[in-house]
Amino acid sequence: MYFYKFGVSKIKIPAVSVIIPSFNRAHLLPRVIPSYVQENVFEIIIVDDKSTDNTKEVVLELKKQFPIIRYFRSDQKIRQTGAKNIGITMAKGDYCYFGDDDSILKGGSIKSLIDNASLYPDSIIAARHIYMKDNQDISELLLDTDVTVYNNLDQIYDGAVLNVDLSTRYDTVVEIPFCTYCFLLPTTIARANSFNEGFVKTCFREETDYVMQLCQKGVKVYLDCNALSIDLPRNISKGGIYSVNLISRHLGEVYNEFIFYKRNKSYLGSISPLSPNPFVRAFVHLIRKIFGALNLKA
Repeated sequence: MYFYKFGVSKIKIPAVSVIIPSFNRAHLLPRVIPSYVQENVFEIIIVDDKSTDNTKEVVLELKKQFPIIRYFRSDQKIRQTGAKNIGITMAKGDYCYFGDDDSILKGGSIKSLIDNASLYPDSIIAARHIYMKDNQDISELLLDTDVTVYNNLDQIYDGAVLNVDLSTRYDTVVEIPFCTYCFLLPTTIARANSFNEGFVKTCFREETDYVMQLCQKGVKVYLDCNALSIDLPRNISKGGIYSVNLISRHLGEVYNEFIFYKRNKSYLGSISPLSPNPFVRAFVHLIRKIFGALNLKA
């Protein structure tokens, strides 16, 4: 499916389906959703994971202003993974972009992602993302004027701790071993793969798992430094994963860490010196959570 621009000539414009899972974020949607209404965006698919607030009413009101919104409410709890899989089946665009219900997308990001998708076909094109602090001004963050010269992958990726820092804006597109979230890919590739619905609670690792499953099949990942997603501060991002009890959330993360390493053991072993043994990684994650909790109490 393509948009058409009419002028001197008729030009095909690739269409993007933005997929946004949502749970109890009615208070944020009026602020977040308009940022996804950008050039190339054909539809915004909001998949409601059985919210208990007034999400449905808020979305229907937003739809009056933005008719490209499509809304689906699940009658049962399906978590982020199930919601994203439903979004993929609903998508009519040439590309899918996975957004969040607590993130603001910088203007022009979708077009930049599409431009790079044409340069790197059949790939995942990731946006940068940063976590906004309570005292920061969103308008200043969206200016996004600072640019750093890119020299090597060590500036972004630390294999010793399996961490990718996607906050810095570099002066070029960079191939990276994986991304965590906020990415675009062809709908044909998205439809040929599913998010693993075996993850529990907050579904910690589900997006990285999805990306790595594709990487194991030879799909490349590129970071588009001109595209930026900004996570709103936690003090206002109520709902979503923060609806899960803290202890339950942490135990769920340990379980998900085990599943993640079990499913991606081969690829993880090729990009990191860390032991890819799922039992080891789950135990290490548990210890970190325990020490983190003790430090907070201290």
